[in-house]
Amino acid sequence: MHTRVQLVTQALFWEIAAILWMVAEAILSLGAGYEAHSLALTGFGMDSLIELVSASILVWRLRIEARGADDHAVNHAEVKAARWTAGLLGLLLFYLIGGALWALITKSTVRPSPIGILVMIISGLIMVLFARKKRRLGVALQSPALQADAVESWVCAYMAWLGLAGTLGVWALGWTWMDPVAALAIAYWVAREAWEAFEEVRGKEDAEP
Repeated sequence: MHTRVQLVTQALFWEIAAILWMVAEAILSLGAGYEAHSLALTGFGMDSLIELVSASILVWRLRIEARGADDHAVNHAEVKAARWTAGLLGLLLFYLIGGALWALITKSTVRPSPIGILVMIISGLIMVLFARKKRRLGVALQSPALQADAVESWVCAYMAWLGLAGTLGVWALGWTWMDPVAALAIAYWVAREAWEAFEEVRGKEDAEP
């Protein structure tokens, strides 16, 4: 059985690893999305930035506990981190819906992006690992903030695979509508998870002394 200190240390390790990957992922996917005029790929890059901020917030929250802060300070940091991570999910939702509707209205043309495809394949695999680790540790630490961050990692993985499907659909079949439709499919899942995250934050705020 792991002690809480060991669990916090493990959580810090996975959050820092996620930050390192998110930096590379954001740079590559945003650049490739701009060149390809791809909403799914650009949205994937935006999600990488949001996940980067979310992971950084979790590092801040976990370091407070790792330094031996009292329960009140840890709970206060947890509430603040959970509020931010839930808000970031909401921000991602609005971006996906707005971008998808704009792409459908303007019928923007998506070009193939070999670099974007490679990044999405790698991320689709590695983010599943991050999400599972964060989810397990979030449950063990009873941390809604860490569990919400795990949701964002799952979103990143789903965006990678759906974005890949959309890009390949445009590339191979000429289905330009697949790119924004893939983004809307992700938005539906994000909306559900964002609502659950906000509900958990509200419960934490009510319980805070």
